[in-house]
Amino acid sequence: MTELSSPLAAPQNRSRTKNTSALRGGFVFALIAALAFANGGYGAISWGWSSLAFLWLTVLILLLRADLRLGGLELSALAAFTGFLAWTYLSNLWTSSATRTMLEGDRTIVYVSGLAALLLVGRRTDYRALLVGVWAATALVCTYSLLTRLFPNRLGVIDPIAGYRLSEPMGYWNGLGVFAAMGALLALGFAARARTTVFRALAATSLLILIATIYFTFSRGAWIALGIGLAVTIGFDPRRLHFLATLLVLLPATGLALILAYRSPALSRVHPSLHEASAAGHRLAVWVVALAVVNAVAIIAFAAIEHRIQADRRTQRAFASLLGLLLLTALVATFATFGSPVTIARKGWDAFAAPPPRVAGSLNTRLFNLSGNNRLPVWRVAVRQFEQKPWMGSGAGTYELYWQRYRPVAGQVRDAHNLYLETLGELGIVGLVLLVLGLAPPLIAAVRARSQTLVPVALGAYVAFLMHAIVDWDWELPAVTLAALACGAAILVAARPESSTSVLPTRIRFGAAALAVPLIVFVVIGLVGNEATNSAKSAANVGDWRRVESKTQVAYRWAPWSATPLELRAEAQLAAGRVAAARRDFERAVAKDPHDWSLWFELAQSSDGRARRRALAEARRLNPLSPEIAEYLAANPTLKLQP
Repeated sequence: MTELSSPLAAPQNRSRTKNTSALRGGFVFALIAALAFANGGYGAISWGWSSLAFLWLTVLILLLRADLRLGGLELSALAAFTGFLAWTYLSNLWTSSATRTMLEGDRTIVYVSGLAALLLVGRRTDYRALLVGVWAATALVCTYSLLTRLFPNRLGVIDPIAGYRLSEPMGYWNGLGVFAAMGALLALGFAARARTTVFRALAATSLLILIATIYFTFSRGAWIALGIGLAVTIGFDPRRLHFLATLLVLLPATGLALILAYRSPALSRVHPSLHEASAAGHRLAVWVVALAVVNAVAIIAFAAIEHRIQADRRTQRAFASLLGLLLLTALVATFATFGSPVTIARKGWDAFAAPPPRVAGSLNTRLFNLSGNNRLPVWRVAVRQFEQKPWMGSGAGTYELYWQRYRPVAGQVRDAHNLYLETLGELGIVGLVLLVLGLAPPLIAAVRARSQTLVPVALGAYVAFLMHAIVDWDWELPAVTLAALACGAAILVAARPESSTSVLPTRIRFGAAALAVPLIVFVVIGLVGNEATNSAKSAANVGDWRRVESKTQVAYRWAPWSATPLELRAEAQLAAGRVAAARRDFERAVAKDPHDWSLWFELAQSSDGRARRRALAEARRLNPLSPEIAEYLAANPTLKLQP
């Protein structure tokens, strides 16, 4: 008797499969959680290390797995994202700022290599493990985040920019909000469809924590994304009545937690005292734990009786009719209160275009205001950038330069707060088409894999990200984007037609691995350069100018395309009194990045006479509403610039 036919073979194979799936889910969990705790992966150092992890894993799988299979939609997504990466770097040929374009390419490598690793690491039966990894990462991160609000005396973080909106450890409240929203959808899915009761109870417990985290971000976009994702899940799920029943089971305790959070003024006031916030946080923490236990008990009880409830078609239709009647009632009440759909749309647009309200007291007022926080002017600049070079764009990462030059107000913005408009302005129609082609395959694959139990919630989480990216800069937070890509990869893996998908030939696997090796070398070069640049910036912040000069030498050697090392070294030379040397480095930095107003402004301050006026005039042309330039001119009234 061979090993495969022995009675022990099947259990051993199942055990090996479970262990392998756990490792894959653990990998997803570790990478997303690590990036989330590293300021959401916002910094260039995080991009380098995560890209290396993904690329090394990709190479190992390509070399070691002889039975590697990929479906057509998976290959399409990889091809489109690879083309998007190539177009990003190719835009260096016409970019307004090579410094910014190269950094944008470094971040895009994270997404391309991450998607490749997620698709290659997963077998068709492992799509659940990928989703478990995403859910576990969101649950862990949001648990820590919520603890910083409930125990401010021990874990609280003061962030004056956030205005007491929950942002740790991501560093951005809206990013944390949509991250928690994706996790909440997955938690709801696992509470309804996990294979063990214990897992379902854990998911139900985490749901309350994730929802509470969304609340304390005071992110309206996150709530809207959650609502859209939930609607997509319900509409797409063949067993939607069972899913809705699970939602109804978990709604009372979760809703009560939200009410208690809303009625805790010390936790939602812009400037609370530490004593009041701590006392309120401790009280709410007790309720959160108790209600999380209630959720766990409720789902355990539901799991115990759900198989006994054999709803026939008549019962299912009655339940569906009741839900439809409730929805119809809500719609009628909405129209009676706010007017016709056209009127509601017009009022909504007017509210979105209105200036943001001044929040001086309770942050709860944000949740019921539809102002877009001046996003329309930001979007109009992106449209203007697109109109100048509609096909190729102005170069990846250059939106900030256009905002500084054409902004109608003096506010500082780095991104267009809309992934698709920003891509259109920076990379033109070609770039947007490649991005859409890369993001679309999971939406198509979901139709094929609709019957897979967790695909509807994965689709809901993925759509929530796609929708939220319309109004925010989630793309700049790799932890958020990779969580969404992992959901998309899980859908693609679940839809993989194993029986009809041929094994990738050895020559293709080895060829792809060979192509990845130069990319690894390139990532290492970028990582060394970015590490040195960051070290120089840190040294400059504390006035250690000798270290600045040392680190900028390394940074310039490894990243010769960047103007930043030259700028930092010039600042160090100015601090040492070497004005002529500083001026030469500023001139070299300007030659590399001629559209950066700040370089021209620093060059003006290290120059005199006609050169000073010329540099200052160019800085003002590139940033006419700069308060720094206005203050400098006010302090130097003898400088006369042409209007």
